[in-house]
Amino acid sequence: MLSRLLRQFLFKIVHLIVNVLVAVQNVYHQFWIKKCNLYKGEVTKKDINIIRNVMPKMNKKLNHIVILADTEHHSLGDLARVVIWSLVAGIPYFSFHDVTGELKQNEEKLFYEVERRKKGIPGFIKWPKMPDLNGYTNGVQGHTVVINIFSNSDGRQTIARCIKGIAKEEVHCNRESSEYTAQELGNTLALYYPSIPDPDLILFCGSLCCTKGLLPWQIRLSEFIQLSLDHNITIDSYVGALFKYNKFDHRFGK
Repeated sequence: MLSRLLRQFLFKIVHLIVNVLVAVQNVYHQFWIKKCNLYKGEVTKKDINIIRNVMPKMNKKLNHIVILADTEHHSLGDLARVVIWSLVAGIPYFSFHDVTGELKQNEEKLFYEVERRKKGIPGFIKWPKMPDLNGYTNGVQGHTVVINIFSNSDGRQTIARCIKGIAKEEVHCNRESSEYTAQELGNTLALYYPSIPDPDLILFCGSLCCTKGLLPWQIRLSEFIQLSLDHNITIDSYVGALFKYNKFDHRFGK
């Protein structure tokens, strides 16, 4: 009897502690999100100076960054700032993997959000479906960053469309025998995707690290790094992710 009462007492104590911790976490997140919102908006000179100061310290060159963009949590302003940061950092390719499927529909709005925040910052941002604008600012030519937006439809659905095209002989595929090799299929699939390098770094927010439909052979050497737990994207989290990537040691299975 005593043992049963003790177990019930301990259970109530644990339940009370968990409720208190959850309440504290909720209050903290509300305060933190409110605090972060104070700094949302334009790309500041402080942001630019931070990136320019840290990039010379990076030993590894980043060619392609992908961010898992969730429009349920990330505003177009959030995503526009990341593009500008990557432009200043001199990263040649930056892609969005559209988790919800809404970002592709709002690509033009994202384009204008980026251009509005880019004023005064040298560099050229190239979009596949948007007009090319002058990359000179005050006579200075900055870096060029190529932007792409992908979604789940660019994964399995595109592969299935490619295979159907091969079967119907609608797509030209060079082959040396009656059986397709991985290289031959890869060369044919390349016709459906822009000519960009595989991502070096994939950024995500939230507690769950998931590929969200990214093609396995394109991310076999990619590093996944969490930007934040509460889906906030700040200059500190962005630069911190670059530092983490710089410290990783690729062993390639050794």
